[in-house]
Amino acid sequence: MPACIFLLPNSLPSPNEIKALGKDAYPPVLRNFLEGFGEPKVATIFENPALSGFASMQWVWMLLTQRENLAPTAPYLWKGLGGPKVHQEFWALNGYRIENGVLKSAGDIFDIDEECDLRDLLNPVARQFDFEVQVLDGRFFLARKKAWQVLIAPWLAQKNKEPAQTAGPQAAEWTEITRVIEDSLAKSAFNEFRAKAGRPPVEGFWINGGAFEEQLLPYTQIRCALTSDPTIRGIAEAAGIARAYIKSSTAAWPDCPEGDRFCILDEFNDPTVKADPAHWHAAWTRAVERMEHLTATAKGFEKYHPRLVASDGLRVSVIEKLQEQKSSFAFWKSPKNYTEAWLNSGR
Repeated sequence: MPACIFLLPNSLPSPNEIKALGKDAYPPVLRNFLEGFGEPKVATIFENPALSGFASMQWVWMLLTQRENLAPTAPYLWKGLGGPKVHQEFWALNGYRIENGVLKSAGDIFDIDEECDLRDLLNPVARQFDFEVQVLDGRFFLARKKAWQVLIAPWLAQKNKEPAQTAGPQAAEWTEITRVIEDSLAKSAFNEFRAKAGRPPVEGFWINGGAFEEQLLPYTQIRCALTSDPTIRGIAEAAGIARAYIKSSTAAWPDCPEGDRFCILDEFNDPTVKADPAHWHAAWTRAVERMEHLTATAKGFEKYHPRLVASDGLRVSVIEKLQEQKSSFAFWKSPKNYTEAWLNSGR
């Protein structure tokens, strides 16, 4: 039976958040939707807390590619933004500011004036380390023809934490180029213009997600994807989903071939949603309405059923609609509702 797979990033509350939400932790709209669903299955994506925050992206990578290596994001972000095929290794640059030793996001997308200034600042540094600067839709990348043997935490896992340790034979080079970029930014007038525009200072760039783009064989059996994340759009296309069948997270299903369908819901991207009962309830109301609509409008030879995947920083919890009982005795059964068990999967 084909499935409508719904990923709800950051929707698993921690035990402390469950406690703070109290009786509002399990919204009736969700409890009603989960009638007839089976027992949830929990999978730990990462044991290392340094990778907390990357579980959703990693799970998508594993779902679409059937690979378990750490998801390389930079080349697929480039692809998802519509960048041309370039046989170079791509690394993404994520701007940060430093606050009490912790790296905070300072912006990943820059306007045309900032783009020109940053090109002038980054080009000589890039050449010094055998890179070239690539820019697409205001996002900056470093590209090179030879693989850079560096292991570093993805930005999604790094932000709001103290800098992670770098590993690999060329780790010292990563540390040096990062230092040179920080020094260049500190000596430039770039942040003076940022301040006048009311934008946070960019004190450095986290260089991460490096890899060469490749066709991700064997191709996925998922036929379409609804997501507004350009990295995931790039992964989906490289994994064999036709670009015409990759739409935004708010779109309707495209007219695609028979098979599983995949949608990412963005209602829980803001972490404060889990801190306020009214926002929490409203987010689940929107999510349930969306899932009900997409499940009902998924047309095929067989009836589609929903499969929900909730995540926190390190784990995912999967809950799936059971097949309808054909036995006449099913009338007398009172299936258990697993709403509490599903939402209590976080930690």
